[in-house]
Amino acid sequence: MKKIAYIFLIFFSLIGLQNCEDTYAPSLDYVTFEVDQPLVTVLKNGSTTIDVHVYSTKVMSSDRTFNIVVSGDTTLDPASYSVPSTVTIPANSNDGMIEVTFSDNNLGEDIELLALDLDLAGDSAFNGSSFNVEIQKKCPLSGINDLVGSYSVTTDPNGYENSFTTTADGSSSLVVDGLAQDFIVGFWGETVVSGGTFTMNVDLETGALTIPRQYIYTTNYGGDLYDYEIAGSGTWGNCGSKPTLTIKYDIYYPGDADGLAKTYKSYLSVGYLGGTFTID
Repeated sequence: MKKIAYIFLIFFSLIGLQNCEDTYAPSLDYVTFEVDQPLVTVLKNGSTTIDVHVYSTKVMSSDRTFNIVVSGDTTLDPASYSVPSTVTIPANSNDGMIEVTFSDNNLGEDIELLALDLDLAGDSAFNGSSFNVEIQKKCPLSGINDLVGSYSVTTDPNGYENSFTTTADGSSSLVVDGLAQDFIVGFWGETVVSGGTFTMNVDLETGALTIPRQYIYTTNYGGDLYDYEIAGSGTWGNCGSKPTLTIKYDIYYPGDADGLAKTYKSYLSVGYLGGTFTID
């Protein structure tokens, strides 16, 4: 990263040193943040500190101190970060550094932005670009068993969700029992006579949930039996007091490309099934 910044500064310096037989061009005095850093994660109830460099094209015989300003583009809560008010490039150097600390104070699970600007406060140097870094709270699980248990409905856009249970199936899958029962009975008007369980894949690193298309249950309607399948996706969360599952899915006739919720979305609030569920 430091090498990239030096190349960047050398490029701008060369602009002021173009060849001209009869004209003298002084070297450019340019001060800038390093290039933006990739996503920074903060663990639940933890903190993370990063080094942020400020470079100059000129090396001076005395210290140079510049003000640091938090840009209005910042979306991060002020309680969740600590930024020094100034940065100093030491004498006989062109590299200054500050430490920026991020803490789990009012951090949500969405990605937030911290943007910093330099205020050269009357210095004649050319001011470079802002420094931007994205921050996200990460709340890891100790294993698949953290998601095993009984779940209750937290949010339900269509009003047809119900509680269900999960059991572990190896280290990266859950067997779900009871999801989508109220929909098929209350909305579709059929009685479940067998089945009711399916397998959901869990990515413990990314937080992703995947329901590959598969059989879920057999129903009875007017004496006739009908098989149904389920497919969907979602995410797990662990940043609150209890783990949650946010699932979006649909119920299908075998062979059909569109599910029941999508096909009959005019009768529902949204064209899919699911919601957010919290472990009891």
